[in-house]
Order: sequence, then C-alpha cells, then structure tokens
Amino acid sequence: MDQKTIVNNNSEKGRLKCIDAIRGMAVALMLLGDNPGNTARIYPQLRHAKWNGCTVADLGFPFFIIIMGMVVPYALNRRIEKGISPLNIFAHILSRSVGIFLLGLFLNGFPLYNFSSIRILGVLQRIAIIYLIVGSITLLILYLVKNKAIQASIQLGLAFTIIIVYYLLMKHVTVPGFGKGILEPNGNLVQYIDLHWLKGHLYKPNWDPEGILSTFPAIASGLLGAVTGQMLIYTTDKKIYKFLCVFTFGVITLALAYRANIWFPFNKNLWSSSFVLLTAGICILLTSVLYLLMDIIKYDSIFKPFVTLGSSAIFVYLVSEIIRKTLWVIPILDPLTKKTVTLNVWLTTHCITPWAGNILDSAYFSIVYIVLWTLIMSIFYDKKSFMRL
Repeated sequence: MDQKTIVNNNSEKGRLKCIDAIRGMAVALMLLGDNPGNTARIYPQLRHAKWNGCTVADLGFPFFIIIMGMVVPYALNRRIEKGISPLNIFAHILSRSVGIFLLGLFLNGFPLYNFSSIRILGVLQRIAIIYLIVGSITLLILYLVKNKAIQASIQLGLAFTIIIVYYLLMKHVTVPGFGKGILEPNGNLVQYIDLHWLKGHLYKPNWDPEGILSTFPAIASGLLGAVTGQMLIYTTDKKIYKFLCVFTFGVITLALAYRANIWFPFNKNLWSSSFVLLTAGICILLTSVLYLLMDIIKYDSIFKPFVTLGSSAIFVYLVSEIIRKTLWVIPILDPLTKKTVTLNVWLTTHCITPWAGNILDSAYFSIVYIVLWTLIMSIFYDKKSFMRL
C-alpha cells in the first residue's frame, strides 16, 4: 500500500513522518542490493547472503513488507471513519492486490515475455499477497473486535502462530527422497513444494526466494508491522509513551530472534522464523527512533531524502528493475581492455574506479544511483506529484 494513503493531517491518527522515512530507507536498501556497479566485486554487506546469515542487503524487502503492515491500520481506519462499507473496503484491497500482482508478472516477463517459462512469483507478487491477507485480516478484526488492545493481540498471536507452524513444518515434514528437517538449499520443504507446483516458472531452475510456502512467514512480517501500527495509533495520547512502547516491542522481538536463530537460522531465502523476528525487531526499533526524532522532537529535515524516495515506492522499484534489465545490460566495447562489458560496469570502471579504487567502486555506483533517484523523486515530491501504482 502506498504511504500516501495515510491520512494527511497533524493528528496522531494522521500521517507519521517516521513511516515515510523508513519506507524510503527500505527502497534505498533494495536499490543498493539490486544495482551493483560491478557484480564481480560487490561490497559484502550489499550482497545477499548465499544461504544462512543476514546482510544489510537482506533487510530492504522485509522492511518494505513490515512498513506496509504498519500503514494498514491507518488506511483502513481512515476508510471506516468515512463510512465506507466493509465490502467496498475489501474490494479496494482485492483490486489493489491484483494490480500489484499483475505488475509483478509484467516485470518478470519483461522484455521477452516467454510465457512457457515466466516466473509466476516474485517481489511484487509477494507484496500483493501479503497486502491482501494482512489487509483482509485487519479489516475483519477492526469490525469484529472493538477493543484496540485485543485487536493488536490477535494480530500478534496470528503472527507468532504462523512462524511457529512454519518452523514445525520445516523441521518435521518428510520431503520425499531427502527426509525431514532439511534446512539446506537442496531437499528442504520450501523447494519441494515450489518444484511440485511451479516447476519451470521459478527464479532459478530449482529455487525461488519468493516461493509458495516461504510467503506464509512473510505474512507474519506484515502482521508484526500491523501490530506496530496499532501501537502508534492507539496505545496512549502521550507520544513519549508510544515511543517507549514501540521501542520495547522492538527489543523483545530482536531478543526472540537471536533465541530462534539457534533452532532455525537467519535465512532470507527460506524467510525463516528467526529472519522474520530479526528483520521485524530491527525495523521496529528503527521506527521507534525515527518516531522520536521526527514526530516528537521534530528533527525531520535531515531525513527528507528518504521521505521523497519512499513517496512513490513501488513506482521507483518497478522502473529501477526495468532499468536493471535493459540499460545496465547494454554491451559496450571497452577501448582500453578490448573487452565487451555492460553499461553499469563501463560507467563504474571509467567514472568511479579512477577516484574510488577497485574495492568500493561498485558500492559507490549503487550510492550514486540512489542519489539520482532521490533527486528525481524530490522534484515530484515538491510538486506533490506521486506515482501511485
């Protein structure tokens, strides 16, 4: 859901600047991880972990999902207060989810569109599914339960139920030919289900990081974001208490993550239960700090670049992926080496490496790319023009 659906007023039930900023940070992290200047020497923390573990690049996508969850209570309450019927609200959730899912298919097929092997799932598809489920669950809770604390408790309970059941499935369901409890790249339950239902339509021949089963713990990420959103709306009228409440929630979630890591290691590919808790804990803590700085102390001008970058988040991601699949892969003959290289490598080698060296040049390319996007989106932001998709 686009952050512009947050009510634009100065009340506590209105727009929170911290959510705008952290959404922009999530987009920046996604751009950093997906647009290296030279894939041969990506800075380690900007490279996704190959399997177990977590890098900075691994935080962008889960942050985006968690923040989307935070926005859901604001958006739904806004529509409820306008007197819109539950059926019409659900229709809006469904239509938006279908639209985002179709955008994901458009992106996966671009530019050749070989439908016999097109990837069915992906980043935008996962966002669509999670928005549909988290939005629908939250809408149902808001209408059936009037006590705000109970509403948040139900969401929290559902999130933990999902990650516990997911862990039990991964550890105790037998995969034919491999056995049970396999948490390695080959032979795990996530891979088995994807190969059974989506073979030939995966990110790689035998793997998809946004697969069917691993989408369920990602739903828990969205629900934890929704719980945080509820805290920011309803816990108290005193902002400092809201900060303490969200901060404490983040600390507890992070502590549970490191405990869960013992049994189910941090793993973005599997979206492991511990990964859900780790990324949620970090995101919630960061949200609390930004809430203190931007919405309480009002020290927000320094974060404006992130706010502008996140103002049309899905648009930025979609166009940047199209650029990655077209502009960056244009072949260019390098007159110095007499070798053909892609445009992003040529730009890095000729414009950045001479002053940055060949260790951090790829990272600097990514940073310059983000700065360019920030400048472009700042123009639209200042004109109050937002690219809603």
